Amino acid sequence: MKIILSTIILLILTLSCGNTETNLDEDNFCYLSNGERVEDSWSGNDKGGNFCNTCECMSGNLVCTEMACQIDTPEPTPEPTQIKKNSSGEMKYNHPKITGEVEEVVSLIDELTKATSNSENKFTIFLKALELTGMDKEITLLKEMTILVPSDNVFLSKFNEVNLNNLITDIDLLTKIIESHLLPYEFKEKNMKKFSHLDTFAESLKIEVINKKTVINEGIYITSADNEVTNGYFHVIDSIIVPEEDIYDSQLNNSSEDAKLITLSEIIGKRLFVDNLVKEDAEYNFNSDFTLTIQLDNDGNYSGKFLCNNIFGNYNLSEEGYLKISEGGSTKMFCIPPSDNVEMNTQEIWEFLLNEDIEIFSSGDNIDIYFRSSSGYLSLKEN
Repeated sequence: MKIILSTIILLILTLSCGNTETNLDEDNFCYLSNGERVEDSWSGNDKGGNFCNTCECMSGNLVCTEMACQIDTPEPTPEPTQIKKNSSGEMKYNHPKITGEVEEVVSLIDELTKATSNSENKFTIFLKALELTGMDKEITLLKEMTILVPSDNVFLSKFNEVNLNNLITDIDLLTKIIESHLLPYEFKEKNMKKFSHLDTFAESLKIEVINKKTVINEGIYITSADNEVTNGYFHVIDSIIVPEEDIYDSQLNNSSEDAKLITLSEIIGKRLFVDNLVKEDAEYNFNSDFTLTIQLDNDGNYSGKFLCNNIFGNYNLSEEGYLKISEGGSTKMFCIPPSDNVEMNTQEIWEFLLNEDIEIFSSGDNIDIYFRSSSGYLSLKEN
């Protein structure tokens, strides 16, 4: 009996000791602020919001310093809010803002008719030719085109009344002339300058650039460029393009205006004297001993003689291709006319040279040089 009792007591003590050991093991673990479990005797920084404090696990108790940990919380970046608009289903386009008055682009016929009514240039003869030949309708049907248009003054300077009437009644010839002015593509003047030849509906035109000006067939130049119409452009020209086989060609080439545009380099170094001035309704004929003599050099300088005084100054070629002569200096002697019947209005020469946009022309035989402007011309001869 004693043996049995001793055995029971020993068993109870054994079980009690086992339970006590198990509880100690469980209590010897510590838990950090973020829930992480560490063993007894662990030391280091805590985790989570207590990250800045040093801790130690002592018999199941986590002992830490007590500093306040500051957490920098970044400000949230606001997300863009999409703006929704009610849509009617119609597609919208953002057009550039246009300020000022915008001119409506109209057809060639309407534009020439308007120009005839509102400007000095009249185009009644060309409009009549388009109507008689039916080319007005043909041009309207073209997807794109460029047309060279002579004014009424050009027609009247090239044809006398009889030949002009003959031309108007010769529909075949009139059609060829209009086709010679009509190109099948759109060309601004600056684009025409890129070609040596351009084909019209009737013939090929020779294109040159002289003094920055577009010259057509060696003697025709543009006086008003880049006039826009619905299917292209028209350029006003100072002459008429006539097919080579035209019976009126000889009459056109006998015009007093049949001088060709030349380059500035062709008169450099030549000593020229002014023989004649035609300006608006006035004409002056000067004596070779009582006039202006002028010579241009390659460096933009001029020299010469005005009456009995030596002159000197500068010149240049403008962006538009015009010769521009600046007022220079001179000696100051009193000049006596060689006779009583010489032209005394010599100051008109300087008025013309200093105030006009000058283009340089030459006669066919190169004997006469012309300084031409919109108001008239100076005729010069080589001295």
